Amino acid sequence: MTQTLESFIDRLRADGVEAGRKAAEEIRREAERDAEKLRRDAEAKAQEIVRAAEAEGQQILARTQTDLKLAARDTVARLRETLSEAVNRVLEKAVAEQFDRADFLADLIREVARQYAEADAVGESVLTINVSEPMRQRLAHWAIETFHKDKKREGLSVELHGSLTGAGFEYKMVEGTVEITAESVVQVLSEIITPELRKLIAEAVGEPQERPGGGHDSHPSGQAD
Repeated sequence: MTQTLESFIDRLRADGVEAGRKAAEEIRREAERDAEKLRRDAEAKAQEIVRAAEAEGQQILARTQTDLKLAARDTVARLRETLSEAVNRVLEKAVAEQFDRADFLADLIREVARQYAEADAVGESVLTINVSEPMRQRLAHWAIETFHKDKKREGLSVELHGSLTGAGFEYKMVEGTVEITAESVVQVLSEIITPELRKLIAEAVGEPQERPGGGHDSHPSGQAD
């Protein structure tokens, strides 16, 4: 009986140990499965975060590049405007200084009168010149000496009026009034200079230039890639 009881106890002990070992093994495997699932979930989340960060980085880069292009375009546009205004100021000053010279204006008026007389088929005509009042006073004696004394020889008389508000002069013809004022001269000169100015700025910033026959030149510097 004693032997049987001891055997029973030993068997219970052995069964308990085996059951405990199996339970521990199952707990270990379950823990490993949970750990593996957590690892895969963590990797998937990390990859998702990386992809989102890369996508956001690309968007930020694209926005930055767009902002830089717009800023560069605005800067070039402001540069063109600033330089154009500076050129106009230089032209206005230079033209105003010339038009303030009585001898310079007298030469222009004399040339206009000569061309007017040559083009006039009637023979006896009057050319009306309009200048500012201060310039009229400065040119009055010259006009009398130049035109009125030799009126018969030239077949042309010049009437000098002082109702022009700005520098320069204007003269009346059958077709209308022709202005040779500081404003009109600056406008003409500016239209000549401005395209060249735009071209120089475009070359400086590397913008493609339009070819004479249309299209653009992709190598403004004249060098191939």
